[in-house]
Amino acid sequence: MRGYLVMFCCFLMVLVLSGCNWFGKGLLNVINPEAEVRMYYVFNTPPDIGGPEKFELLQGLTFDLVVYPLNGVGFTIERLTYTYTTEKGEVAELAKDLVLSYYVPPNVSPEPTIPQPGEASPYVLSNLPLFFQDTIDYLWKNYGMKNLFLTLKAFLRDDAGHTMTKTIVANFPVLQLGEDFWPPTEVTIEPNNPSVSPGTTLTFLARAKDESTIVSYQWFVNGRPQGCAGGTPTFTYTFTEAGTYTVMVKVCDRAGNCSFGLTTVTVTAA
Repeated sequence: MRGYLVMFCCFLMVLVLSGCNWFGKGLLNVINPEAEVRMYYVFNTPPDIGGPEKFELLQGLTFDLVVYPLNGVGFTIERLTYTYTTEKGEVAELAKDLVLSYYVPPNVSPEPTIPQPGEASPYVLSNLPLFFQDTIDYLWKNYGMKNLFLTLKAFLRDDAGHTMTKTIVANFPVLQLGEDFWPPTEVTIEPNNPSVSPGTTLTFLARAKDESTIVSYQWFVNGRPQGCAGGTPTFTYTFTEAGTYTVMVKVCDRAGNCSFGLTTVTVTAA
């Protein structure tokens, strides 16, 4: 009977010292307390990026991180790690290790006040980025990719020397484009409907509302293709005879969606 009592006492001591959930964090945490950290995030209102393909404007997407201790132990956010993944796995070249060394002071109030995003407080880190420039460059180079997810972790060290890792967001869809079925819009040609004399050489310029997404231009004169499609929005042609000519351009974006623009050239003999 005494042996069982000794075993039970030993078992109880292990639980208390190790910090089983039944006994809070254990006796060791009473002697050398660890910071009790709480954090949450709020994404700031994104700008009007003018369409899903405007990757260069995604750098305006930021969030506020609210992080505070519940007890009298302060801590330092030593760094944040950004990990981006697609359906195929981690994109290692986009991983970021953002060194901060940001100190969060201890909370001495009996009932801690939870700070609000945007508040001037040592507990609020404002305008942290979701994207970095190399992420945006990667999206341009891999236009066919439709989804990108972010896992963001904070690495902390408290005043007592304890180290902690906190996951802020896990597999957050920072980019979800879906399928791009929208062709380029408002395709126009300059000059528009010019009148010239025979022998005149004109240089045409194709424009579109979302021209930053266009990768190819194919020009036609009276329905006949003029060379191969290319990445240049200009086209030069010499009108040798009198008559009416229809100049058309076919523009296609990275997703293969195409639209047409046209203008009429009137060539009148002197």
